[in-house]
Amino acid sequence: MSGIEFSRPAYSEPAEPGVIYAPQSGWRKWLDRLVYIAALGGVLFSMAILLTIFAVLVHGSWQALGRIGLHFFTTQAWNPVPGRDKYGVLAFVYGTGVTTFLALLFGVPLSIGVAVFITRLAPRWMAGPVSFLVELLAAIPSIAYGLWGCFVMSPWLQNYLEPVIYHVLRHIKIIPVGKYPSGNIEFFPANLVRGGPSGSDFLAGGLILTIMILPIITAITRDVLRQFPQELEQGAYGLGATWWQTTRLALVYCKAGIFGAVMLGMARAIGETMAVIMVIGNTDSISASLFAGGQTMSGVLANEFMEADHPIYLSAMFYVALVLMLSSLLTNVIARAMLSRISAGRDKR
Repeated sequence: MSGIEFSRPAYSEPAEPGVIYAPQSGWRKWLDRLVYIAALGGVLFSMAILLTIFAVLVHGSWQALGRIGLHFFTTQAWNPVPGRDKYGVLAFVYGTGVTTFLALLFGVPLSIGVAVFITRLAPRWMAGPVSFLVELLAAIPSIAYGLWGCFVMSPWLQNYLEPVIYHVLRHIKIIPVGKYPSGNIEFFPANLVRGGPSGSDFLAGGLILTIMILPIITAITRDVLRQFPQELEQGAYGLGATWWQTTRLALVYCKAGIFGAVMLGMARAIGETMAVIMVIGNTDSISASLFAGGQTMSGVLANEFMEADHPIYLSAMFYVALVLMLSSLLTNVIARAMLSRISAGRDKR
């Protein structure tokens, strides 16, 4: 072996006890550093975009913040006529809340049911195509949902479903909830169908959002349920548990992840615009009736932003956008926190 020299490999940093580092050449070190810089730059760029959007919205809404303040949320008067202008988003917040609540009311049980079917009931040859078809719903553009809702769903609601609901509920008067100046008393749940079927109302907006949040909640719930430990499932069956009892155990075990999925679906419902605009009726009013028309915060932005022809009107539009951004950001942060919680629980195991 004489004449042959072995050089000791160069390491980028001293080796820690018990850690073996592979030798790296000079160009490999520069490549790793370049990848690190690129990744860090991407993160910083994303944060810069978010902060820039926030700064632009705050700057644009500054005049409305100073002039209107918190009264923006306590009145439903929306009159942009100069000299008599009033700006209040209570009706828009109400419309956003009602449609989002209806979407979650209908969509969450349906999404969890589909996820349970895919992960625990469907045979393998069926689970794949069903998952693909559900996820395909997320790829359909919002405007396509709106057109379908406007020309298919709304007429069907007005002519078939809403008349049935109206005739069933209008005579059910259980809880008094208010009194008109004429002396007539408003009862629940009869007040939910006051005004009769229209097809373009809160119910239509809630149903179109139900379809749009279905793939998000279903996909995340499916992935969370697949993380249910096999040893717990087999142990439950070994103790004599039925299929439904074991499924309940899986749902309870994965409740944090399912809640995160629901929050992400709610964030999608809050920020949805075009599809809801085309079916909700676009009226600035507050009504307990599901058959009444309404408006959402994103809807008023899409409908009126280009018409904001004087400073305070434009500033009020920015104010609405700021509130919408903060509400969506808050729901996403809560959802991510719940999803990270279940991930941390798996890592501890």
